[in-house]
Amino acid sequence: MSGTRSRLIVGVFIAVLLCTSGLLPLPIAASPYETTTPAPYLHQAVPETSDRFDRLTTEYGFDPDDAVDVSTLSPTGQQVVERTITGSPDADGWYRYELPVCVDGVFGCDSVREPPTAFTYGTAQPSGIFTLVAVDGERYLFQTGVQPGADTTGDLRGQSVGTYTWLAGLLPLGVLVGAATLIGHHSDRRRVAALVVALGGVVLAVGLAVPYLVVGDVVAYDTIAWPLFGGVLAAVGVALVGVAWLAVGYAGTTGTTPS
Repeated sequence: MSGTRSRLIVGVFIAVLLCTSGLLPLPIAASPYETTTPAPYLHQAVPETSDRFDRLTTEYGFDPDDAVDVSTLSPTGQQVVERTITGSPDADGWYRYELPVCVDGVFGCDSVREPPTAFTYGTAQPSGIFTLVAVDGERYLFQTGVQPGADTTGDLRGQSVGTYTWLAGLLPLGVLVGAATLIGHHSDRRRVAALVVALGGVVLAVGLAVPYLVVGDVVAYDTIAWPLFGGVLAAVGVALVGVAWLAVGYAGTTGTTPS
């Protein structure tokens, strides 16, 4: 296989991976945990000593005597209950804990891959999203979802940083890498094309490493998410300049004017 053909295949391969990175099950430049809106596995609880407990159980017709004992839950269920109520309540008296659930595509998980089955997540009726749990003789009302009609900001405003990174960064970068590969293949400016492809390869490699750096507790995704987004946008800007230069040069050699 000639070097020219090899460069073409590598460039197209990197371009395709960048363009489809947001659709692949393997997270690229994204969190290794489920990040759908609202917080997918957020556990909120109020103790029976709270006025909010009395108001909610009365409003939805719950009987505190129907509380399930924490010991009857699965190990994961017991874990989330304990971690929720051992935290500090917020100003409204709610205890909160979000369980990290690894996405299927990440190899190696430092948390769990499935949430506890005792709780209902997502959108459901009050009888589903609220659960009464007894811990050492004290009862808590747990909420693990939202009711129908609640504002969950399901449009782009509520998407994760990883989604923005793909749509505004990796996707256009993939298009630019593909353009540089094709123009470079048909022109004599292959060095610039190779630099654009290499830039795309570096961004792709970093994106592949990010989930495992998070799982390995090397970095926190919330800390690097926006700087990573900015870095990918910068790469898009550099690639755009390179492709524009390639296009102008190619148009000159063919006697056409780029649109």
